Amino acid sequence: MQQILFLMKIRQFINAYWQQLLLLLMAVAVFCFWGYAHPEKVVAREAFQMFLWNGDYLADRMAVPGGFARYCGEFLVQFFKFITLGAAIYALLFTSIMWLSWILIKRALPAFNQTVLLVLSFLPSVFLWYLACNMDVATTLQVAVFLALALMLALPEKRFMNLICSLVMIPVGYWLIGPAVILLAFYHLRWLRDKGSRMRTVLESTAMILLLASSVIVSSKFVPYSLEELAKGVDYVMVQRNKYGTDEEMKYDYLLRLRNWEKIVDMSYKEEPKSQACRNVVLLAKYYTKRCSDDELKLSLQHPNRVLTSGVAAMMMSDHYLHMGFTNMSQRAAFEVMECTSNYNKSAREMSRLVETNLIIGEYDVALKYISILQQTLFYRNWATRMKDYAMHPEKIKENPLYGPLQKIYSETVDMFFL
Repeated sequence: MQQILFLMKIRQFINAYWQQLLLLLMAVAVFCFWGYAHPEKVVAREAFQMFLWNGDYLADRMAVPGGFARYCGEFLVQFFKFITLGAAIYALLFTSIMWLSWILIKRALPAFNQTVLLVLSFLPSVFLWYLACNMDVATTLQVAVFLALALMLALPEKRFMNLICSLVMIPVGYWLIGPAVILLAFYHLRWLRDKGSRMRTVLESTAMILLLASSVIVSSKFVPYSLEELAKGVDYVMVQRNKYGTDEEMKYDYLLRLRNWEKIVDMSYKEEPKSQACRNVVLLAKYYTKRCSDDELKLSLQHPNRVLTSGVAAMMMSDHYLHMGFTNMSQRAAFEVMECTSNYNKSAREMSRLVETNLIIGEYDVALKYISILQQTLFYRNWATRMKDYAMHPEKIKENPLYGPLQKIYSETVDMFFL
């Protein structure tokens, strides 16, 4: 009897809160996907940007259409350095988009079945989730859609005031969040439910689209971006695509950062890696697990030009060369990463590598330059401050268990970039 009562209570609870439970289910699914199924993509996004906490960085973003959305997106991505935080941010973002979509759809179609509308509200989040799996699609896009939905939610309910606010929000919103503000024009079509003013509604929505097009054209006269890029959205999608690297490279890079040598070797046995950079990492893992000799490991030093085929490959090889004691080759690979990001960001991860290599080779002023930049970040600031002590007191480098031996090796070998 108690079990029956318990089951009835559960059923009543589900019936009362099924909408909220679906939102929770969405959040859990997104969190598990990014936190456990694809953590390598979370950390890869953070690795290709450097968010600076200063006014110049904000001003640089706000000087371009869609800059506020980009600034907010990059603000969130800096937390992706920690996978749990990154997965939680994605879960909150996609669930919020779903929740806003649900509210707006209910307002637009109040006579429709609420269950059907709730199912429809999943579609924008699921589509943006799918796009987020592509490294060439920036987090700016998801943030821009979220902000556009929030603007739509803030519109007055009365039609005339709604129209006035929409006409003001479209040019202003375009400069803040980019072309995602076109959702306001589409949302205005909800007034088509009024049979007597359908032609008026179409004309008003068309006027909004033309206003947005005019905003794009005018902005092209003031910013150094093509009309096509401004129409697509600055930093919505990368200008130069397919520069980050393959999924395989991101997985091996993630394991290399963890120094999970056994997992690297096991993964290579299951499927032979296609990328030369990944094969070199496998050799390093086999060396650390005593499955290959020094001579076999040296094979990974051949033809560095053929290995640095993508941003992630260059990141892996920068780590790989430093493990082997080739500081200048590690530095060269780090420079490749710094210049290959297709949206012209810098990489805080590789800038920290440049600090290390310049400390090792004795270029302390150069190291201090990079340290001063990293001190304006959130999660690299403390590390940079510790490195500043080494740059100001070079004699302490000899006492460091990593940099001391590498500096000794560098001072006793030929200075080289290529083999």
